This record gives sequence, structure tokens and C-alpha cells, in this order.
Amino acid sequence: MYTQDMANNKILAISGSPRKGNTEFMLDVLLEPAKENKAEVEIVKLREKNIKFCGGRDDCCPKTGKCYMQDDMASIYQKLERADLIILASPCYFFNVTARMKNFMDRCNPYYFNKKLKGKKFFLLSVGGYEPSIKGAIDAMKNFVGGVHGKVIGSYSAVADKSGSLEKNQKVIKELKEIGKKINK
Repeated sequence: MYTQDMANNKILAISGSPRKGNTEFMLDVLLEPAKENKAEVEIVKLREKNIKFCGGRDDCCPKTGKCYMQDDMASIYQKLERADLIILASPCYFFNVTARMKNFMDRCNPYYFNKKLKGKKFFLLSVGGYEPSIKGAIDAMKNFVGGVHGKVIGSYSAVADKSGSLEKNQKVIKELKEIGKKINK
């Protein structure tokens, strides 16, 4: 699913996958047409970042609009604020996003208060072994986008139970390329 309003110059993809597999394959296929159209594309792989767990100190966010913790999230905050489109990509783990993606979402709590992502466009991507459970991951990301005052412009999910199995799925590849063409015209 996607909407027509997807032309963007700066695309930031956040991958919550703990390994290189189906999620990042889907991201690469989706982003290929945008790269060909000279969009500025960056993929942040959360597994490569030092991101502490949210300390739950809501007293810092309403007062300052900033997180008090010092780690790699500081640079990710800047990237989020500069992006025209943010793609959230997570495999489905037990009816939800991965722990890495959930921690990233928790650490975006300042955006609930400072509204710096208000109206920002988000596209959601998930993969898992069981279609009803993937809906839980997509729903978690939709709830997050609402919490940071963003706008979901579309989502896509695929069923795959083994790493690398989507590389042979021509239907998924074709659909992702079609969506990717609409992301940046």
C-alpha cells in the first residue's frame, strides 16, 4: 500500500534487523529506483549503533524536548529531522518489531513533546514467517508514527521464514520496485 505523494530528495531508512537478511534485501530493492533518480539515500542499521535503552525519564523531554542520554541516537536525531521521507524497516519478532527497533522508537520520545517530526512522511516495511503476526509489527510502527506526529504514507510486508528466501521471490521484488519508483520521481 502506498499513496501518490511520495516524491522525496532525502530518504532515511532505519533498519531494525539484527542481521543482513530479508529486511535489508527489501530495503535495497525498494530504494534502488530512488538512488537511480539521484535521491540522497541513507540506511541506518541499528545493529551497528550504540544506542542505550530509554531511561524512562519523561521529565527531561517535556522540559527540554531533548533526550539526556549521550550515544549514537544524537546523530540519528539529526538525520530524522533532515529527512523528507523516513522508512522504518523491521522483521517481525513475536507479533512486534525487533527489540532494536522498539528501543529506537522509545528513544524518539522527545519528538512527542518537541513535535520536530510533525507531518514528516513515513513508509513502513516488515517481513516475517506468519502474515497475521507481521500486522502486529506494522501496527507497532504505525502507533509510533502517530506518537511522533508523523504521517504514514504507505506500508509493505512480505512473508518469508528463512533468511535470503525473498531474493528468489519475483512477485515481492516486482512490487517493491514499483513502490520504489513512486518514492522519488
